[in-house]
Amino acid sequence: MLTPVWGFILAMTVSALDATIAGTVTPTIVAEFGHVELSAWVFGSYMLALTALLPLYGKLSDIFGRKRLIYIGIAIFLAGSVWCGIAQGMVELVIARTVQGLGGAALFPIGMSAIGLQFPPRLRSRLQGVFASVFGLSSLLGPLVGSGIGEYVGWRWAFFINPPLLLLAAWLIHRNYQEPSTEASGQKVDVLGAVLITYAIAGVLFALYEAGEKRDLGEWTVWIALVTGIAAFIAFLMVERRHESPIIPLTLFNNGALTAAFIVNFVIGLVMYSAIFFVPVFAQGVTGGSIGKAGLTLFPFQVASIAGSLFAGRAIFKAGIRSMGMLSMVLLAVGFGTLMTMDTHTSAWTTAAYTLLIGAGTGVGLPVLMIAVQSALPPHLMGIGSSLTQLAREFGGMIGVSGLGVLQYFLFVGETEELTGKAEDLVREAGPRGVSEMLFSEKSDFPADLVELLRSGLSSALTSVFLVTGIICVIGVLVSTRLAKEMRRPGPPPGVRPAGAGAPEGGSAPAGQK
Repeated sequence: MLTPVWGFILAMTVSALDATIAGTVTPTIVAEFGHVELSAWVFGSYMLALTALLPLYGKLSDIFGRKRLIYIGIAIFLAGSVWCGIAQGMVELVIARTVQGLGGAALFPIGMSAIGLQFPPRLRSRLQGVFASVFGLSSLLGPLVGSGIGEYVGWRWAFFINPPLLLLAAWLIHRNYQEPSTEASGQKVDVLGAVLITYAIAGVLFALYEAGEKRDLGEWTVWIALVTGIAAFIAFLMVERRHESPIIPLTLFNNGALTAAFIVNFVIGLVMYSAIFFVPVFAQGVTGGSIGKAGLTLFPFQVASIAGSLFAGRAIFKAGIRSMGMLSMVLLAVGFGTLMTMDTHTSAWTTAAYTLLIGAGTGVGLPVLMIAVQSALPPHLMGIGSSLTQLAREFGGMIGVSGLGVLQYFLFVGETEELTGKAEDLVREAGPRGVSEMLFSEKSDFPADLVELLRSGLSSALTSVFLVTGIICVIGVLVSTRLAKEMRRPGPPPGVRPAGAGAPEGGSAPAGQK
């Protein structure tokens, strides 16, 4: 039954595992190549390239077909993987990871749209739930696989394992997948719109990433990237209004339920990545736990995310999109409410227990929102709809980690500025970044009472971050009330009636209609 899409599922799984495996072996790579200042870009360059090209791949797959575009994506991802494996320096590796991202951008939206077009609603919902759980499973297995590869066969094999799996995926797609015809076939490509939206996304993401890394909003590179990125986006909107075949049809956002799905997906991304980033920071920097214990605080989050996705895939057909979307947002809001109660005396196990609700909310939300988008679109917009779903989530994640990271940093700086006497001298000498790093080391050169004060300051800063995130979750609850009530099978293109008398059972309204 799943034969037609096994190749797509394998390709998406390789992409999901690659991100976590590569992150695990990065310290080993830094030990060999040096340039620790570039270590964040081993992941950042991949995600920036991947996110920037999502709309383009989604649109092109609607025009030229999913097979052609997935082959191109697999080929580029494969070439980037080989290049990463043979890289001889950190700069070369970052460039190779960028190439990987250029190919990886094709794998998720095209795979998801293929699933959306291939199966009826009940089976499609279960499949979306299963695959959403794959991301949670990859976050569990990726570090284990990466650690084993790095220790026993060398970090280069973290990238060399990709080509044979990708070749198998391409063969399965070639052998089993039959391309359905859609109305978008034969449309012209909006080249100018493609260039503008790609640069706009890349510019804004680069600005967010740089601001998050350097914790300095005065950096000229941040402002140039941000201003030019916003300008490119404004120009993109002007071009799209006039083009007969826009990269992103702006009429999509006339559909209130569809717009709500994109907004809630943005919130899911922001909350998910914020939890993954800030909860271990609290466990290690505030409560003084080891790196291992800090990492274990996310184990319940990951398990609950897997369980939530599998549950949502089965329950959504009966409960409906709106009910499941609201459940997801409520779980996340309550989860961050519990995080706000933590302080310097909270144990790692208590922190881990609190993440259960956040993991469950994330797991429920991921498949539900993909189904919400696909149910609202006709087949010839399935690719761009799936890509915009991932784009909203990745943008939310970047703002969650970078934007809230900057907020946490400046709040913590404000706490350290209130110190006086010898404590003030020690903190001024180390600098805010040095103080922050000191809190995460197992042995501190600071007096114990000063460390306790600093931990309390970091706790206060992170509590404020959790409060802001919780408020965003409450907004998500309100927006989720605008989601469609029920899921539907993707309908025919607007104005086209299928052979037979009436409208197809379960067909969706054209985008732009409620």
